[in-house]
Amino acid sequence: MSELRKELLRKSIHFSGLIYIPAYLFLGKELLILSLIFVIALLLPIEFLRLKRGYFRFLAREYEEKKLGAYMYFLIAILTVTALFPKDSCFVALITAIVGDGTAGITRKISGKDNFASFSMFLSSTIALALLELLQISALIAVLCGTVVERIRKINGIYLQDNFSVPLLTAIADHSVKYILSSQLKF
Repeated sequence: MSELRKELLRKSIHFSGLIYIPAYLFLGKELLILSLIFVIALLLPIEFLRLKRGYFRFLAREYEEKKLGAYMYFLIAILTVTALFPKDSCFVALITAIVGDGTAGITRKISGKDNFASFSMFLSSTIALALLELLQISALIAVLCGTVVERIRKINGIYLQDNFSVPLLTAIADHSVKYILSSQLKF
């Protein structure tokens, strides 16, 4: 299987995470949290089989072969974001992590250029947020933060798992900017 085809397969799974938004709207925060816990518990045995028996290896990147899969980090991050932040910040984090990071991954594979991939991450996230009517200054700053974090590969030789750090930092940035702006308006 070609590298581009493999990346497109991985990203099609990646983009399926967009089901989160209708699930949040339909189920509400509490049921979504329970659903995410259930999905994580369901996927842990699959991850065990991948690590110990080699099943589903085609979905893992080289650096994931002997480590927890990126999708598990993403699910844990989304569970954390859902539990800690309001809906709009969750949606900004999810769009940045799925649409933005997914588009950046495909762009990076096609062009081989990190700067172009980062630009496509920022642009695709911004467009998706505008389409969902979530584009505010807080979301723009959050997407910028998420884009910068996605570019950071390692800190002091330790690989940074962007599937965890991007959604978490994006939610923190969006919520923090909204908080700062709303507290300034009260004075």
